[in-house]
Amino acid sequence: MFRRELLKKFWDRKVLVIGDFMLDEYIEGKVERISPEAPVPIVEARETTFRPGGAANVAVNVRSLGGSVTVLGVVGNDEGGERLRKILSGKGINTELLLEDTSRPTTRKTRIISGSQQLLRVDWESKNYISEKLRKELLTYLLENYRDFDVIVISDYGKGVVTKELFEITGEIRRKTPVFLDPKERNFPIYRNVTAMTPNIKETFQAVGIKPISDEDAERAGKKLIERFNLEYAVVTRSERGISIVTGKEVKHIPTRAKQVFDVTGAGDTVIASFSLAVAAGALPFEAGEIANLAAGIVVGKLGTATVTVEEIEEALNALQNL
Repeated sequence: MFRRELLKKFWDRKVLVIGDFMLDEYIEGKVERISPEAPVPIVEARETTFRPGGAANVAVNVRSLGGSVTVLGVVGNDEGGERLRKILSGKGINTELLLEDTSRPTTRKTRIISGSQQLLRVDWESKNYISEKLRKELLTYLLENYRDFDVIVISDYGKGVVTKELFEITGEIRRKTPVFLDPKERNFPIYRNVTAMTPNIKETFQAVGIKPISDEDAERAGKKLIERFNLEYAVVTRSERGISIVTGKEVKHIPTRAKQVFDVTGAGDTVIASFSLAVAAGALPFEAGEIANLAAGIVVGKLGTATVTVEEIEEALNALQNL
Protein backbone atom coordinates (compact mmCIF):
# COMPACT_ATOMS: atom_id res chain seq x y z
CA MET A 1 0.00 0.00 0.00
CA PHE A 2 1.51 3.40 0.94
CA ARG A 3 2.83 5.23 3.96
CA ARG A 4 -0.12 6.90 5.66
CA GLU A 5 2.01 9.85 6.75
CA LEU A 6 2.31 10.91 3.12
CA LEU A 7 -1.26 12.21 3.23
CA LYS A 8 -0.33 14.68 5.97
CA LYS A 9 2.46 16.03 3.76
CA PHE A 10 0.01 17.06 1.04
CA TRP A 11 -0.65 20.27 2.89
CA ASP A 12 0.84 23.28 1.13
CA ARG A 13 2.89 21.36 -1.42
CA LYS A 14 3.31 23.80 -4.31
CA VAL A 15 1.76 22.67 -7.60
CA LEU A 16 1.72 24.47 -10.96
CA VAL A 17 -1.12 23.38 -13.27
CA ILE A 18 -0.70 24.20 -16.97
CA GLY A 19 -3.30 23.50 -19.62
CA ASP A 20 -6.79 24.08 -20.97
CA PHE A 21 -8.97 25.76 -18.36
CA MET A 22 -12.68 25.27 -18.92
CA LEU A 23 -16.03 26.12 -17.38
CA ASP A 24 -18.63 23.37 -16.95
CA GLU A 25 -22.22 24.64 -16.99
CA TYR A 26 -25.13 22.46 -15.85
CA ILE A 27 -28.72 23.42 -16.68
CA GLU A 28 -31.04 21.17 -14.73
CA GLY A 29 -34.78 20.93 -15.22
CA LYS A 30 -37.84 18.78 -15.67
CA VAL A 31 -39.24 17.19 -18.82
CA GLU A 32 -43.01 16.75 -19.06
CA ARG A 33 -43.75 17.17 -22.75
CA ILE A 34 -42.36 17.06 -26.29
CA SER A 35 -41.91 20.22 -28.33
CA PRO A 36 -44.57 20.85 -31.02
CA GLU A 37 -41.79 22.36 -33.17
CA ALA A 38 -39.65 19.21 -33.36
CA PRO A 39 -39.57 15.74 -31.76
CA VAL A 40 -37.40 16.86 -28.85
CA PRO A 41 -38.13 17.17 -25.12
CA ILE A 42 -38.89 20.54 -23.58
CA VAL A 43 -36.80 21.11 -20.47
CA GLU A 44 -38.32 23.43 -17.89
CA ALA A 45 -35.09 24.85 -16.50
CA ARG A 46 -34.95 25.04 -12.71
CA GLU A 47 -31.31 25.65 -11.88
CA THR A 48 -27.99 26.55 -13.50
CA THR A 49 -24.71 25.72 -11.82
CA PHE A 50 -21.08 26.24 -12.83
CA ARG A 51 -18.06 24.10 -12.01
CA PRO A 52 -14.40 24.26 -13.04
CA GLY A 53 -13.57 21.83 -15.85
CA GLY A 54 -10.52 20.53 -17.67
CA ALA A 55 -7.26 21.78 -16.17
CA ALA A 56 -9.34 23.86 -13.75
CA ASN A 57 -10.79 20.64 -12.32
CA VAL A 58 -7.26 19.32 -11.85
CA ALA A 59 -6.38 22.48 -9.93
CA VAL A 60 -9.48 22.19 -7.74
CA ASN A 61 -8.68 18.54 -7.01
CA VAL A 62 -5.16 19.45 -5.91
CA ARG A 63 -6.52 22.23 -3.70
CA SER A 64 -9.16 19.94 -2.19
CA LEU A 65 -6.36 17.62 -1.10
CA GLY A 66 -4.48 20.48 0.56
CA GLY A 67 -2.01 21.51 -2.11
CA SER A 68 -1.09 25.12 -2.88
CA VAL A 69 -2.03 25.72 -6.53
CA THR A 70 -1.05 28.22 -9.20
CA VAL A 71 -2.67 27.96 -12.63
CA LEU A 72 -0.98 28.88 -15.92
CA GLY A 73 -3.14 29.10 -19.02
CA VAL A 74 -5.49 31.13 -21.18
CA VAL A 75 -9.14 32.19 -20.99
CA GLY A 76 -11.23 34.51 -23.13
CA ASN A 77 -12.03 38.11 -22.33
CA ASP A 78 -15.63 37.20 -21.53
CA GLU A 79 -18.15 36.41 -18.83
CA GLY A 80 -17.06 32.76 -18.74
CA GLY A 81 -13.44 33.69 -18.07
CA GLU A 82 -14.44 36.08 -15.31
CA ARG A 83 -16.69 33.48 -13.73
CA LEU A 84 -13.98 30.83 -13.85
CA ARG A 85 -11.47 33.16 -12.22
CA LYS A 86 -13.91 33.87 -9.39
CA ILE A 87 -14.62 30.20 -8.79
CA LEU A 88 -10.93 29.30 -8.67
CA SER A 89 -9.96 32.32 -6.57
CA GLY A 90 -12.78 31.50 -4.16
CA LYS A 91 -11.17 28.12 -3.57
CA GLY A 92 -7.82 29.68 -2.75
CA ILE A 93 -6.17 29.07 -6.13
CA ASN A 94 -3.75 31.63 -7.60
CA THR A 95 -5.21 32.82 -10.93
CA GLU A 96 -2.83 35.70 -11.67
CA LEU A 97 -1.33 33.73 -14.57
CA LEU A 98 -4.60 33.02 -16.36
CA LEU A 99 -3.91 35.17 -19.41
CA GLU A 100 -6.64 36.67 -21.58
CA ASP A 101 -6.98 36.02 -25.30
CA THR A 102 -9.46 38.35 -26.98
CA SER A 103 -9.52 36.17 -30.12
CA ARG A 104 -11.07 33.12 -28.45
CA PRO A 105 -13.84 32.32 -25.98
CA THR A 106 -13.34 30.72 -22.62
CA THR A 107 -14.04 27.05 -23.24
CA ARG A 108 -17.49 26.29 -21.83
CA LYS A 109 -19.36 23.00 -21.90
CA THR A 110 -23.08 23.39 -21.29
CA ARG A 111 -24.90 20.24 -20.24
CA ILE A 112 -28.71 20.08 -20.15
CA ILE A 113 -29.94 17.54 -17.62
CA SER A 114 -33.30 16.15 -16.54
CA GLY A 115 -33.19 13.98 -13.45
CA SER A 116 -29.91 12.09 -13.77
CA GLN A 117 -30.10 11.96 -17.57
CA GLN A 118 -27.95 14.23 -19.71
CA LEU A 119 -30.03 15.24 -22.73
CA LEU A 120 -27.63 17.49 -24.61
CA ARG A 121 -24.19 19.08 -24.44
CA VAL A 122 -23.22 22.32 -26.16
CA ASP A 123 -19.52 23.26 -26.45
CA TRP A 124 -18.28 26.84 -26.82
CA GLU A 125 -14.60 26.69 -27.69
CA SER A 126 -11.66 27.26 -30.01
CA LYS A 127 -9.21 24.45 -30.74
CA ASN A 128 -6.67 26.70 -32.45
CA TYR A 129 -3.24 26.86 -30.85
CA ILE A 130 -2.64 30.05 -28.90
CA SER A 131 -0.70 32.88 -30.49
CA GLU A 132 3.08 33.07 -30.53
CA LYS A 133 2.91 36.02 -28.15
CA LEU A 134 0.93 34.05 -25.56
CA ARG A 135 3.18 31.01 -25.99
CA LYS A 136 6.23 33.13 -25.20
CA GLU A 137 4.56 34.62 -22.12
CA LEU A 138 3.64 31.19 -20.76
CA LEU A 139 7.01 29.59 -21.48
CA THR A 140 8.98 32.57 -20.14
CA TYR A 141 7.13 32.37 -16.82
CA LEU A 142 7.64 28.61 -16.66
CA LEU A 143 11.39 28.79 -17.32
CA GLU A 144 11.89 31.58 -14.80
CA ASN A 145 9.78 30.08 -12.00
CA TYR A 146 9.57 26.27 -12.23
CA ARG A 147 12.05 25.85 -9.37
CA ASP A 148 9.49 27.45 -7.04
CA PHE A 149 7.15 24.45 -7.39
CA ASP A 150 7.30 20.91 -6.01
CA VAL A 151 5.59 19.46 -9.07
CA ILE A 152 4.18 20.58 -12.44
CA VAL A 153 1.02 19.14 -14.00
CA ILE A 154 0.21 19.55 -17.70
CA SER A 155 -3.51 18.96 -18.30
CA ASP A 156 -4.04 18.81 -22.06
CA TYR A 157 -7.60 18.86 -23.39
CA GLY A 158 -6.60 19.72 -26.94
CA LYS A 159 -7.85 23.32 -26.88
CA GLY A 160 -4.58 24.90 -27.99
CA VAL A 161 -2.69 25.91 -24.83
CA VAL A 162 -0.34 22.90 -24.82
CA THR A 163 2.07 23.38 -27.73
CA LYS A 164 5.21 21.72 -29.09
CA GLU A 165 7.38 24.54 -27.68
CA LEU A 166 6.44 23.45 -24.16
CA PHE A 167 8.11 20.07 -24.64
CA GLU A 168 11.29 21.70 -25.88
CA ILE A 169 11.91 22.84 -22.29
CA THR A 170 10.36 20.08 -20.16
CA GLY A 171 13.53 17.97 -20.42
CA GLU A 172 15.45 20.68 -18.57
CA ILE A 173 12.64 21.31 -16.10
CA ARG A 174 12.08 17.70 -15.02
CA ARG A 175 15.67 17.40 -13.80
CA LYS A 176 14.66 19.72 -10.96
CA THR A 177 10.87 19.50 -10.78
CA PRO A 178 8.76 16.44 -11.71
CA VAL A 179 6.49 17.06 -14.72
CA PHE A 180 3.34 14.98 -15.19
CA LEU A 181 1.19 14.98 -18.32
CA ASP A 182 -2.45 14.02 -18.85
CA PRO A 183 -2.44 13.61 -22.65
CA LYS A 184 -4.89 14.25 -25.48
CA GLU A 185 -4.84 12.30 -28.73
CA ARG A 186 -4.23 15.21 -31.10
CA ASN A 187 -0.94 16.10 -29.44
CA PHE A 188 0.80 12.72 -29.28
CA PRO A 189 3.23 13.83 -32.04
CA ILE A 190 4.56 16.69 -29.87
CA TYR A 191 4.88 15.01 -26.46
CA ARG A 192 8.28 14.10 -25.02
CA ASN A 193 10.62 14.56 -22.06
CA VAL A 194 8.22 14.53 -19.09
CA THR A 195 8.52 12.52 -15.89
CA ALA A 196 5.41 10.46 -16.62
CA MET A 197 2.13 10.57 -18.50
CA THR A 198 -1.26 9.17 -17.49
CA PRO A 199 -3.13 7.91 -20.58
CA ASN A 200 -6.36 5.93 -20.32
CA ILE A 201 -7.08 2.76 -22.32
CA LYS A 202 -8.14 4.56 -25.48
CA GLU A 203 -5.27 7.05 -25.36
CA THR A 204 -2.73 4.28 -24.73
CA PHE A 205 -3.95 2.37 -27.76
CA GLN A 206 -3.76 5.47 -29.94
CA ALA A 207 -0.28 6.29 -28.66
CA VAL A 208 1.45 2.91 -29.03
CA GLY A 209 -1.05 0.58 -30.72
CA ILE A 210 -1.57 -1.66 -27.67
CA LYS A 211 -4.90 -1.81 -25.81
CA PRO A 212 -3.94 -2.35 -22.13
CA ILE A 213 -6.72 -4.75 -21.18
CA SER A 214 -4.63 -7.57 -19.71
CA ASP A 215 -1.81 -6.97 -17.25
CA GLU A 216 0.67 -8.23 -19.82
CA ASP A 217 -0.56 -5.81 -22.46
CA ALA A 218 -0.50 -2.95 -19.94
CA GLU A 219 3.14 -3.72 -19.16
CA ARG A 220 4.08 -3.86 -22.85
CA ALA A 221 2.21 -0.63 -23.52
CA GLY A 222 3.86 1.11 -20.57
CA LYS A 223 7.32 0.18 -21.81
CA LYS A 224 6.51 1.45 -25.29
CA LEU A 225 5.21 4.72 -23.81
CA ILE A 226 8.47 5.16 -21.90
CA GLU A 227 10.50 4.53 -25.04
CA ARG A 228 8.43 6.61 -27.46
CA PHE A 229 7.98 9.70 -25.28
CA ASN A 230 11.21 9.51 -23.24
CA LEU A 231 9.43 9.10 -19.90
CA GLU A 232 10.88 8.09 -16.56
CA TYR A 233 7.84 5.87 -16.04
CA ALA A 234 4.25 5.42 -17.29
CA VAL A 235 0.96 5.54 -15.40
CA VAL A 236 -1.70 3.70 -17.42
CA THR A 237 -5.27 4.18 -16.16
CA ARG A 238 -7.38 1.15 -17.04
CA SER A 239 -10.93 2.03 -15.95
CA GLU A 240 -12.48 -0.82 -13.92
CA ARG A 241 -9.15 -2.69 -14.09
CA GLY A 242 -7.36 -0.07 -12.02
CA ILE A 243 -3.98 1.54 -12.67
CA SER A 244 -0.69 0.11 -13.92
CA ILE A 245 2.61 1.77 -12.99
CA VAL A 246 5.41 0.77 -15.34
CA THR A 247 9.05 1.74 -14.78
CA GLY A 248 12.12 0.64 -16.68
CA LYS A 249 12.66 -2.26 -14.27
CA GLU A 250 9.41 -2.87 -12.39
CA VAL A 251 5.66 -2.91 -12.89
CA LYS A 252 2.74 -2.85 -10.49
CA HIS A 253 -0.91 -3.42 -11.36
CA ILE A 254 -3.22 -1.81 -8.80
CA PRO A 255 -6.82 -3.10 -8.87
CA THR A 256 -9.65 -0.60 -8.78
CA ARG A 257 -11.04 0.34 -5.37
CA ALA A 258 -14.32 1.79 -6.62
CA LYS A 259 -17.41 0.46 -4.81
CA GLN A 260 -19.98 2.17 -7.04
CA VAL A 261 -19.60 4.01 -10.34
CA PHE A 262 -22.04 6.83 -10.93
CA ASP A 263 -20.03 9.09 -13.21
CA VAL A 264 -16.49 8.84 -14.61
CA THR A 265 -16.45 12.53 -15.63
CA GLY A 266 -13.21 14.07 -14.38
CA ALA A 267 -11.79 10.83 -12.98
CA GLY A 268 -8.60 11.33 -14.99
CA ASP A 269 -8.25 14.80 -13.46
CA THR A 270 -8.44 13.28 -9.99
CA VAL A 271 -5.85 10.65 -10.87
CA ILE A 272 -3.20 13.08 -12.09
CA ALA A 273 -3.95 15.59 -9.31
CA SER A 274 -3.62 13.05 -6.50
CA PHE A 275 -0.71 11.19 -8.11
CA SER A 276 1.29 14.38 -8.66
CA LEU A 277 0.57 15.73 -5.19
CA ALA A 278 1.63 12.42 -3.66
CA VAL A 279 4.95 12.58 -5.51
CA ALA A 280 5.37 16.17 -4.33
CA ALA A 281 4.85 14.87 -0.78
CA GLY A 282 7.63 12.32 -1.21
CA ALA A 283 5.77 9.24 -2.44
CA LEU A 284 7.44 6.66 -4.64
CA PRO A 285 5.64 6.01 -7.97
CA PHE A 286 3.94 2.82 -6.73
CA GLU A 287 2.77 4.57 -3.55
CA ALA A 288 1.46 7.50 -5.57
CA GLY A 289 -0.40 5.02 -7.77
CA GLU A 290 -2.12 3.47 -4.74
CA ILE A 291 -3.19 6.90 -3.51
CA ALA A 292 -4.44 7.96 -6.95
CA ASN A 293 -6.34 4.70 -7.32
CA LEU A 294 -8.15 5.22 -4.02
CA ALA A 295 -8.95 8.82 -4.96
CA ALA A 296 -10.34 7.76 -8.35
CA GLY A 297 -12.47 5.09 -6.70
CA ILE A 298 -14.05 7.76 -4.53
CA VAL A 299 -14.67 10.37 -7.22
CA VAL A 300 -16.44 8.01 -9.66
CA GLY A 301 -19.04 7.47 -6.94
CA LYS A 302 -20.04 11.14 -7.24
CA LEU A 303 -22.12 12.82 -9.94
CA GLY A 304 -20.39 15.22 -12.35
CA THR A 305 -16.93 16.72 -12.01
CA ALA A 306 -16.05 16.27 -8.35
CA THR A 307 -13.16 16.38 -5.90
CA VAL A 308 -11.73 14.19 -3.14
CA THR A 309 -10.35 15.09 0.28
CA VAL A 310 -7.57 13.57 2.36
CA GLU A 311 -10.19 12.57 4.93
CA GLU A 312 -12.09 10.58 2.29
CA ILE A 313 -8.90 8.81 1.22
CA GLU A 314 -8.14 7.95 4.85
CA GLU A 315 -11.66 6.56 5.29
CA ALA A 316 -11.29 4.46 2.14
CA LEU A 317 -7.91 3.20 3.35
CA ASN A 318 -9.36 2.25 6.74
CA ALA A 319 -12.22 0.38 5.09
CA LEU A 320 -9.77 -1.46 2.84
CA GLN A 321 -7.54 -2.48 5.73
CA ASN A 322 -10.52 -3.71 7.76
CA LEU A 323 -11.67 -6.12 5.05
